[in-house]
Amino acid sequence: MKFETRVTWEAPLARVLAMITSRAYVEQRLARMDYESFAVLDCQDEADRFAITTRVLGRPSVKLPALAQKFVKTDQPIEIEQTDSWSRDTAAGTLRIVNKSVSVLSISATMKLTEATGITTNTLTWTVECSVPLVGGKLAEMIADDIRAKAAQNELVSRQILADAF
Repeated sequence: MKFETRVTWEAPLARVLAMITSRAYVEQRLARMDYESFAVLDCQDEADRFAITTRVLGRPSVKLPALAQKFVKTDQPIEIEQTDSWSRDTAAGTLRIVNKSVSVLSISATMKLTEATGITTNTLTWTVECSVPLVGGKLAEMIADDIRAKAAQNELVSRQILADAF
């Protein structure tokens, strides 16, 4: 399943890019996202490239039907490992999510920052796949709904961090 989400900031692209390619920003964002716990596993910060891998423990943002609860237990936290990689020269990147709790999922996105009239937009083009026969498409849709819910919260948090610290 493919879909898009967008995050916007009322700020120039250079300022937003400086923020999202900062370990301090990632740590602040994760701290404000209501996860049970989080950790930075790896961070590579070079002149043109920035990559950060994080691990979070959290719960789904959407109510899961009984079908999904066979794969995602609502009484247990879900462990996610996420790698964000950015090119500062092109203001483009990739995002890869490994769901350690539900191995049948494949989640990735391409990211591209653009600016128009002082507003910067990060367009994320997502691919969510589930390898479970017959119900994989439905499970992928539920994961996409969870991603959309978290994207809205992420947008609010990142705007606050931009205003406060960058």
